[in-house]
Amino acid sequence: MTAAASAFAVSRWTSTDRLDELLALVHEAFAAFEPPSSVLNETIDDIARRQREGLVLTAEADGRFIGSVFVARQNDALYLTRLAVSPAWRKQGIGHALVEAAAGEARAAALTRLTLRVRQNLPANRAYFARLGFVVTGQGQDPGRPSYDAMERVLGR
Repeated sequence: MTAAASAFAVSRWTSTDRLDELLALVHEAFAAFEPPSSVLNETIDDIARRQREGLVLTAEADGRFIGSVFVARQNDALYLTRLAVSPAWRKQGIGHALVEAAAGEARAAALTRLTLRVRQNLPANRAYFARLGFVVTGQGQDPGRPSYDAMERVLGR
């Protein structure tokens, strides 16, 4: 399927309906990671909490979710997590569109940066975010989880 064959739209998802579909999309998008991502243990309650604590941006085509990202304010930044694109829709600009929508949300809130974490054992993901203007600003590791690179993108006005 190509973007030309079926357009997609990015918007805020504020409804508590269809959270099961969002969860299924996130699980599908993260299914191939090794070691397995802790995302695969998340539930609808986790998705609902993320929605309450921040906001959810979604990409939809033909009435179904094909991408999403969860964002939450952290100081002067908007933190992005769980960027997910359905495998059938990858390499068609959906992730980029979601990140740009997050940048728009940050600017509207007078925030100066986007931040995220990417697992160090996923260099292709780090390179992807670098192409979107993110730079590595540090490293870390949470107990029992893989090491990560902290990345940020400074937003121009």
